[in-house]
Amino acid sequence: MSLTRADWERIACPVCDGEAFTHLFDKGGEPFVRCTGCGLVLINPRPPYAAIRAGYDSAYSAGYTRKAQSKVIRARKRVARVGRAGGRWLDVGCSAGFVVKAATEAGFEAWGVDIEAGGIAYGENELGLSRLACGTLEEQHYPDGHFDVISAYDVIEHVPDLNRFVAELARLLAPGGVIDIGTPDLGHWRVPRALSDWQELKPSEHLYYFDRATLARLLARHGLRIKHKRFALKPGLKVLVERQTSRAVG
Repeated sequence: MSLTRADWERIACPVCDGEAFTHLFDKGGEPFVRCTGCGLVLINPRPPYAAIRAGYDSAYSAGYTRKAQSKVIRARKRVARVGRAGGRWLDVGCSAGFVVKAATEAGFEAWGVDIEAGGIAYGENELGLSRLACGTLEEQHYPDGHFDVISAYDVIEHVPDLNRFVAELARLLAPGGVIDIGTPDLGHWRVPRALSDWQELKPSEHLYYFDRATLARLLARHGLRIKHKRFALKPGLKVLVERQTSRAVG
């Protein structure tokens, strides 16, 4: 079915509910805008999510499995960095399951979920993982408060409904648990002055572009706060998240 611009979806800002945006530029035929209320950068309007989701196919997962050795090493570092010993771990957007494998090796009961069937098949057949699910996070219906650690590496910028996604993360987090999030950092000092030159701008793939303030504001809507932000030499926003307390968020 052929789609036209009239079929595209226009949304309110998922961080502040604002409906006023400043057009920044077009890239790949898609409009990048900035919310005038909170500063979130996003693609708006955007193609229907069914068309976007179709781009996550076996070729997309193959880009990860071709680098299996380096991905396993990176996954082990990520698991160690969280600083937890044992419990239940969920990796959202698990792709081929490298983080799930590393968490299992570290003594966790580890689960993974991803929308791409090829990655899930690799994790099951090549890594011997049994707790992988194909589909969205919301489709899995995991129990309330089930996970001590939830990781979402390079995921949040892809999801169609940010508030539904973060609400589900909050629902699944056990008391005292943490969420480890990684996403491109719009506020990083190495982001080009000409934003349209930034390599992380990916039409129909990265739908939103956060800095610390916009991510903290989104999390706060769902009772979560940034506990710690790690240093990143490359423009990545790497944060450990916990349930919000009476102290200021972010």
